[in-house]
Amino acid sequence: MNLFAVLILYNCRPEDSKTLSSLLVNYARYPEVFKNFKLIIYDNSLVEQKVPVPISFAYEYVHDRSNQGLAVAYNYAFRLAVKAAAGWLLILDQDSSLPEYFIKDLAVDLNAVEAEKTIVAVVPKLRYHKTLFSPSKDLFGGTLRPIDMKHKGICSFNVFATGSGGTIRVSFLQAIGGFNEFYWLDFLDRWLYITIFNKGGKVYVTDSIIDHELSVMNYDKFLNEQRYRNILKYETIFMRAYKSRLEQYVYYLRLVKRIIYLFITVKDKKYSLMTWRHLRIVLWTPRLDTGVK
Repeated sequence: MNLFAVLILYNCRPEDSKTLSSLLVNYARYPEVFKNFKLIIYDNSLVEQKVPVPISFAYEYVHDRSNQGLAVAYNYAFRLAVKAAAGWLLILDQDSSLPEYFIKDLAVDLNAVEAEKTIVAVVPKLRYHKTLFSPSKDLFGGTLRPIDMKHKGICSFNVFATGSGGTIRVSFLQAIGGFNEFYWLDFLDRWLYITIFNKGGKVYVTDSIIDHELSVMNYDKFLNEQRYRNILKYETIFMRAYKSRLEQYVYYLRLVKRIIYLFITVKDKKYSLMTWRHLRIVLWTPRLDTGVK
């Protein structure tokens, strides 16, 4: 296995990253699988940081105070992976708790699918407070429904996976020109997996389960107005770019449902109001630049 990984930090000290801590546990248990592994720690924080924790495997720290989002960071690591002739690129957020056997099992899975070139993504299962949310079936109207917890192997349906923990074949990324920087932060993963589906690629789901903090699973704890506004914007752009007109109408109905849900379940009512205002605007807005690539 020749594997590159990119870990994105934002306003998080390296030693406080659950992901980095769990990678170090992985190394302590199975150091032999890190022989052909390199980690890019891409820090989008305003201030450059030190990496005080000892890291015994190959890594590089990169600081980008301009905070251009995820796509730029992913493409940086992607270009390095190409130069190093790496076969796969593992994407990691800062707040993913990886099981201690994650890298070892990933190496086994990557070796198993290496010869099947149509498999271009290998993804774990992600959960938040024991609730599985990724991978999901991408259904009509952009509705996402988590797959069966017991599922392992190739998905025969249009599947979406949250970015963290997903491993993408580098040759496929070369074929599509890397990550789409139009979707610089939000809906980049939706763009990636619908591109995989549209290009005839296949997604392989592993047995690994990652505990991950997903922003939309807890609006009061993880979100702010600016981030939610960005989510709404790129969600709408994505739906207009990749879904039929009928599916877009279904999406608008889903927004109505979300308005009610957020008002009832979320303490801060501004998110419900923001969704209502957004829906009113998009219903009268001409088709926007979609960033289709």
